[in-house]
Amino acid sequence: MKSCQLLPIFFLLFFPAICFAQQPGGYRVMGHIQGLPDQTKLYLIDGGKRKIIDSAVVRQERFVMNGHMAETAHTYLYAGKGSLSMKLADILLDNRSVKVEGTRPVYDSVTIHGSDIDRIWKEWWKEDQQIGYQRFRIKQVFEALTTKNDTANANPLKKIMDEMTAERIDLLKSYVQQNRTTAVGAALPTLCTLGNYLTKADYLEMYQTLAPAWQNSGFGREILDQAGKKGNPLPSAK
Repeated sequence: MKSCQLLPIFFLLFFPAICFAQQPGGYRVMGHIQGLPDQTKLYLIDGGKRKIIDSAVVRQERFVMNGHMAETAHTYLYAGKGSLSMKLADILLDNRSVKVEGTRPVYDSVTIHGSDIDRIWKEWWKEDQQIGYQRFRIKQVFEALTTKNDTANANPLKKIMDEMTAERIDLLKSYVQQNRTTAVGAALPTLCTLGNYLTKADYLEMYQTLAPAWQNSGFGREILDQAGKKGNPLPSAK
């Protein structure tokens, strides 16, 4: 979702569970994705900075990346570069160990394990998309009725669409509030697909909800940046 839309990989099963906690020295991304050819080059990309932060070469369907994050970031895992590159996963990553596991080298077949912030973010994403998909289907009917100038039936649907958008915004704010002391709360306003519907007041409300440390993070600064570009009321359904 950049819409408040947003979303799932595995490795050496004999590693002890303690590996998947916050790492004092940095992050460790361990992967086992079935079907990945040997010598495939994988890239870990900082989504906010659009910059490669790490890479690895696949051997026997497995790979490992080690490094240090200055702060939590929304990262993408890609196989290959250029026009033939393929996105395998979204990872909300900080300095901890995570497992990336998949039954196929395809986005929907890949899951992430070992990161509570990644898990919570994707829980929100699933809830948000359920509402968003329902709204999309209603919008299709609304547009068909509008084309026929059937305002009597189109107007009630418009009201329902606006209510569903408001429900998505409330859901977002609820997750930010519940996770105000973690990276999840700070990241969600920047990762959602609701940007066209969020007002300056919405962004500032979520920013003020965050603990001071996260207000001063890169995510917090991006929330303020988005707020600075706003000022309009909630758009009506179109």
